[in-house]
Amino acid sequence: MMDFLLTKPFFAALIMGLCCPLVGRHLVLGRSVLLGLALPQVSLTGVALVFFGAASGWGWCTAFTDDTTRAFFGAALLTLPVLFLLATRPRLSETTLAFVYLAAISIANLLLCGNAVGETYTQDLFHGRLLLISDANLAVLAATLGVCTAASLLARRRIQLTLLDPDFARASGIDTRRWNRVTALLNGAVICVAVAATGPLVTFGFLILPVLCAAALARSLRAHLALALAFGAGMAVAGCALAYQYDLPLGDCVVATGCVALLLVYAVRGCGFFK
Repeated sequence: MMDFLLTKPFFAALIMGLCCPLVGRHLVLGRSVLLGLALPQVSLTGVALVFFGAASGWGWCTAFTDDTTRAFFGAALLTLPVLFLLATRPRLSETTLAFVYLAAISIANLLLCGNAVGETYTQDLFHGRLLLISDANLAVLAATLGVCTAASLLARRRIQLTLLDPDFARASGIDTRRWNRVTALLNGAVICVAVAATGPLVTFGFLILPVLCAAALARSLRAHLALALAFGAGMAVAGCALAYQYDLPLGDCVVATGCVALLLVYAVRGCGFFK
């Protein structure tokens, strides 16, 4: 049986595996997969900015007394404004998203080059901070992702129509601008909390890999939703089990498990089993 030390990391991974694919579907259906790569890095840059400000004596940064609070505030500080800004554009080019990603990485590295505490904390986040997750972080993660998941499920028809066919949505009386903002808010809340709690690698893995696995097999949006959640949960369970069994880094193992699952799915589909 899994050691009690892995109980909280396992539940954190399972929560993300069941909730993050819903936001990942928004990104895939909106043809903005690269946005799922750029936004976690933007969140990490926000964390780096707050640590830099605390080390530099900025008043509003020194008000946070612990590293965890700084991480959550920093992740939200940049993620939500950037998402709302990008949501005003109907289709984001790969060039724009690549620029955002590269700019976020370079700025984060520059902010942390002289800050040992911030650099250590963000390096832990980058590799997946599942093992170090605290009770408070787990509670915030579960509450935020739970609320956003419920809201996404309740509004999924309007969100899907807005993302897939905005012209038809407008003709049907749906305010696509408002629903783009709602979607951006849900995406931003999930991504900034997930990055602050577990890091960008694990967040991006759970956002995209289960959704891509499901897309290779599903023949309807309903089946796609069910398969994405199933792959997300399976990725969490199998990744944690392998990490425990072979004493591997948990965050990297979970994401690697998802990558192997995607390769297997594409291999099976290529053999014609699901054609």
